[in-house]
Amino acid sequence: MADIHVSRFNGALVSKGFDRSESKHHTMVHLMANGKRTSIRTRLSHGERNVSDWLQSQVARALHVSKRDLLRFIDCELSQDEYVRVMTERGHMRL
Repeated sequence: MADIHVSRFNGALVSKGFDRSESKHHTMVHLMANGKRTSIRTRLSHGERNVSDWLQSQVARALHVSKRDLLRFIDCELSQDEYVRVMTERGHMRL
């Protein structure tokens, strides 16, 4: 699989309802649902320019989806509502 530029990756997550915050070494993103921060989160290093194939797998794991679904999410083929519904059905979050 091809690397994804980190700005495109972060932008897609933020546009899908993730809240972005900066720490000393990482960019943290937390899923927001119903105006509240959920426990679904991941992070990317400030030094990353591209999200490698390996890192995509790690982020997918942290977000409780397959790598294929993560790529669909980034490419806007999987909406925020669908993602929240799936996370709720799988028991990863409550609304």
